[in-house]
Amino acid sequence: MADTVTTSGGRRTAELIPQPAWLPRLEVSTPKFVEGLARVADVITTDGELPAGLKYVFAAAICAVKRDAPLVDHFLAAAAKAGVAREHVEGASVGLLISRGVVPHGLFVAATDAAYGPADGAPADAGATDGFTADVPGAYAYFERYFGFVPDYVELLGDRVGAGLEGYFLMRESSLGETPLPPRDMELLLCAVNAAEYQPRFVAIHARGARRAGATEEQLVEATLVAMPLAGVASWLPAAQGVIDSRDVLDG
Repeated sequence: MADTVTTSGGRRTAELIPQPAWLPRLEVSTPKFVEGLARVADVITTDGELPAGLKYVFAAAICAVKRDAPLVDHFLAAAAKAGVAREHVEGASVGLLISRGVVPHGLFVAATDAAYGPADGAPADAGATDGFTADVPGAYAYFERYFGFVPDYVELLGDRVGAGLEGYFLMRESSLGETPLPPRDMELLLCAVNAAEYQPRFVAIHARGARRAGATEEQLVEATLVAMPLAGVASWLPAAQGVIDSRDVLDG
């Protein structure tokens, strides 16, 4: 069995994913599938409604959630080569942290340093976290502004463990709207990650946020399509459902 790709579809797929051992075999056994995969890869590796570099950041975030460190390294190296600013990648890591926790965040940060070089080692000011105030009524007001109402799961946390809601509010406001990654792109990243995790409800939440931040439906579709080669075609149904459900923003 050959160990290098020989077809146009194989070469285009390998532009997205470093040539895996299975790809030459797939070219022989199911070349039609390879061409289909390549056409999806083309959407990600070329500038379209979104720049390719941004889509590489989305792919890296998905792979961090999947705990695939080599692919995280690959996609952030591709993002750096495409000219994505380091501060935008650092911002993306914060969105990944609130969405999927510390392990994917750690993988993403390590890959950022590998792609861009070590981060500035200067420590934070000792009082850097001391000036932020939060309370339950203020958190409710934030969610009212974001959603147009206070979700029941927010009320539950505020009613039962107020400090937990205060922390949630501070993390959410910071990560979605106050990092160097523009809010539209942060919302699109979270759409892609939640599509890859088969979560239509959360795709819809962040698709609405992306629309409010200026995203078009074409950009939403392109962002969530990044999940398809990495999480399978099964990712498209929750992605599509979330995008369709978010159309209510247009009616509001």
